[in-house]
Amino acid sequence: MLQPAPERRHVFISYSHADRDWVERLKRMMAPLLRGSSLELRLWDDSQIEAGSKWREVIETALAQAKVALLLVSDHFLASEFVMGEEVPRLLAAAEAEGVRVLWVSLSACLVEETEIHQYQAVLPPSRPLDRMAEAEVKEALKTIGLEIRKALKPAQEAVAPPSFVEKSASPARQESSGQAPQSNRAEKPRPPAPTPAPESPQAGALQAFSVTTARLLRVGAGWQVERRETEMRGRTLELGDGVSLPLIAIPAGEFVMGSPLFDEPERQDNEGPQHRVQLEGFLMGQTPITQAQWRLVARLVPPLGQRWERELPLNPSKFSGQPYSDQRPVEKVIWQQAIEFCRRLSALTGDAYTLPSEAQWEYACRAGSTTPFAFGETISPELANYDANYTYANGPKGEYRQQTTPAGSFPANAWGLQDMHGNVLEWCLDHWHGSYEGAPIDGSAWLNKSADASDMSRLLRGGSWFDFPRLCRSAYRFHLRPDYADDYVGFRVVCLPQGPSLNS
Repeated sequence: MLQPAPERRHVFISYSHADRDWVERLKRMMAPLLRGSSLELRLWDDSQIEAGSKWREVIETALAQAKVALLLVSDHFLASEFVMGEEVPRLLAAAEAEGVRVLWVSLSACLVEETEIHQYQAVLPPSRPLDRMAEAEVKEALKTIGLEIRKALKPAQEAVAPPSFVEKSASPARQESSGQAPQSNRAEKPRPPAPTPAPESPQAGALQAFSVTTARLLRVGAGWQVERRETEMRGRTLELGDGVSLPLIAIPAGEFVMGSPLFDEPERQDNEGPQHRVQLEGFLMGQTPITQAQWRLVARLVPPLGQRWERELPLNPSKFSGQPYSDQRPVEKVIWQQAIEFCRRLSALTGDAYTLPSEAQWEYACRAGSTTPFAFGETISPELANYDANYTYANGPKGEYRQQTTPAGSFPANAWGLQDMHGNVLEWCLDHWHGSYEGAPIDGSAWLNKSADASDMSRLLRGGSWFDFPRLCRSAYRFHLRPDYADDYVGFRVVCLPQGPSLNS
């Protein structure tokens, strides 16, 4: 039986025997931090099992005493049946049930993003595994790992779990049929409580002010009126070079009700439920989808000396490149794996943790405190988003069907400063597709499938596109495609998670 959390005071190292040299190097680096500790802390790994001992029983005992678990992840580690079949599941179960802090380090290039490990805190950017570093960098990296372990062992830190690191089918979304008649409104049924964001983002000390135009869509008589206002947001600007920057908006920690209400939202689909509460840590999110100019600069990045990027990126994948304002338009015709590679390169460039949003992060940020079908209100207007406005939603206004992308940020922002969350391009998320929210995570992490063929499984997309009916642009609408599918209505935006070094500076 697992011991209560206060009795846990050891560091458990999970590793493959092929990587044993890294354990020894880390133990040497950690020695000054552990020597004379008032908490009687000690490192533990399976080299301490004495001859003749019952291996699994000894490991179970060590796990029961661990306050911090460090995973040294490599291709050997992920290929080990014992490590991935028994040891890691026990560690992650202890993390959920007993508050054991799980940290991991990438030793070599591997498919860690396809495992549940990727949802936990990476001490170093996964795009820079230790075996690709120069010797001086390795020593600094090992020092960072040691200091991060010491920080995780401090009692004041035990209760604060970090956010996860976690770096149509072939037909168009508009052709998807919901298979049910639109639901009627029931005015007497109350809506779920609104999201309750914390008053301050965890990165607030390192942020700058943004002035953005936000909007609400209000019913006025028999018509609709857009109410605009100037609002100050907080965030950060990442300079990419050549005068191109990537604005990021600070999304506050908080909780919200994910999904659409069973009876109150017209044209909802069964896969948008059941509704459930989700608690999220704060993060930074791209103010708009990634543009063609931003994409091109990152695609041109030269890898560090002696290294190679994991995937080549085309310089101009978009159908709408070479057209007016194409640099400012969202990049499209990007497959999921290319979007992941873009995030890896941003992480390598900055040292921060860039990734695609989890589905929960995306909907939380899209709603921005709202509980209505759209962040702007009960319906949508072509004055506020780019979609097929030949069609309407809930008696909303008709308008121009633009038949192509528009420059990112052309429309007012939602209440948290994000633009183009409804329409323009569908946006890739980290999660694998699940047909309902039964069993979905409640901590904002990506919902990933653990099966052997998971790399080929469909991934989530959110937000609708220029090509789509308005009902497909709702905050709760969910869609999915194979990760190797690309089209001119599919793009992405990035998030930056707060455990990267400079995010806390």
